[in-house]
Amino acid sequence: MQIEELSIEQLLELNTIICRRIDQLRARADQDVLIKLRLGQEVHFQSREGQVFGRVIKINQKTVLVRSEDNRQWKLPAGMIKLLQDLK
Repeated sequence: MQIEELSIEQLLELNTIICRRIDQLRARADQDVLIKLRLGQEVHFQSREGQVFGRVIKINQKTVLVRSEDNRQWKLPAGMIKLLQDLK
């Protein structure tokens, strides 16, 4: 299949399928992280300011609240969070 040969309707349908698959993969990744997380656990994530380290203070169904080392609170999608042990 050559993408240049597809019509607008075919491209839009392909886009819908790809977006749906991306959503599924992100949801699965989020669930994988949520299963491993515990309150008080040390984690890290990438922000616009660089690498941020902190502790989990609340776990929601889709998001996690983290208190960083500088005492700021971050509400993040679970998929953004990495366990500190993954860094080592």
